[in-house]
Amino acid sequence: MEHLFNLGDIVALKSHPYTSELQNILISGEPQLVSPLMIIVEIIKDSQDVFDEFTGVNLQLKGKTANCKCVWYSSKSAQFEEAWLSSKLLKLVKRRGKAIAKSDVIDSLVTLSTAQMELAKVKSSLNIENENKRTNLNPLLSFVSPLMQVIGVPKNDKKEALFDVKTGNKKKEISEQLVKCKWFNPSSDKMSEVLIPIEALSIVPSISEAMLNEYAQYVRSKQHLTLTIEGSSYQTIFLPQKIKCSHGIYFIVGYDYIKNKTREFPILKLSNITLVSPFVVQAPNFKDTELNTLGFEEQNKRVITKGIQEKKYLRIRYKDKNNNLTIRTIKNYEIKEIPPLGTLTNVKPIEYLTGFCELRKDERHFQLERIQSVEILNISYPTSDNNQN
Repeated sequence: MEHLFNLGDIVALKSHPYTSELQNILISGEPQLVSPLMIIVEIIKDSQDVFDEFTGVNLQLKGKTANCKCVWYSSKSAQFEEAWLSSKLLKLVKRRGKAIAKSDVIDSLVTLSTAQMELAKVKSSLNIENENKRTNLNPLLSFVSPLMQVIGVPKNDKKEALFDVKTGNKKKEISEQLVKCKWFNPSSDKMSEVLIPIEALSIVPSISEAMLNEYAQYVRSKQHLTLTIEGSSYQTIFLPQKIKCSHGIYFIVGYDYIKNKTREFPILKLSNITLVSPFVVQAPNFKDTELNTLGFEEQNKRVITKGIQEKKYLRIRYKDKNNNLTIRTIKNYEIKEIPPLGTLTNVKPIEYLTGFCELRKDERHFQLERIQSVEILNISYPTSDNNQN
């Protein structure tokens, strides 16, 4: 059809802060005034000419606008809601993804295709206490649809006039396939059933009990792993800490030694998982007789040189000129001698460790004498990923 939208598209009122390109937005002010993300499940094309009521001029909107039936879930009413809205009031947030086949949805867990985007909504509020201002961030879950079990996939037998009798052009789009779902309704404290067009749903990926038990064992063993994110060149050393379930999606939560922070990864998106021991292959050993005769800085240089030769990630504790201590993981690094700025040529140059810093996501220079500790992680860095991970 010629107008902007299709069945299954995720849309919002034009007053909504999200756009098709920008959805990672903090929502402040009064969050209850933010409208839901909606899914188009029926379209009636405007097949008549539209004229300006004051001038009588043809607005040339024939076939370019439509009335759209939109569906969403409201946690306030604990019901699936719907409304007919003109396409002129709506904006596109996300195009419909790959179509779901009837055979794929049978006996599956499903939710509205807006669920993950609604789960990611965050509201920002200002808390003032004793003249101290603090920004609080909390999830905004007003329109997160429930997980539902598919109990039937009936065909849409509703008789509809889909074509214009004068032109033969298609004037209406409806779903040919409905999905009957059962879900727990917290408002009535009972199970409820609902019929939803298949275009409005997404399937929640299933995970086997055996796989969950495998990851639970990783957590219990407290051993370090190397793992790769599916569809990415990013590989890291990871210490699993717990398993988390968010709206049917299972995550492994733990400490990422490349990013140096706690992170979570969808279990079904992980691959190439292996135990790694030791996870640090070399650090200065002050009990070593030979190394003990060297200065602290020289010992660090030897470790760095070995890391350069083996192309492995380097992890350092670094104190800047303001005595702020941070942990950095570096790749594509080398040692450089750089003369101090504004000094004579006969002044001894300063030695720096230079490389791509995972914390700052950019090239950085670290003065060697400010490095407090250094260790080589037992994982090689990719040499051709353009520093993207």
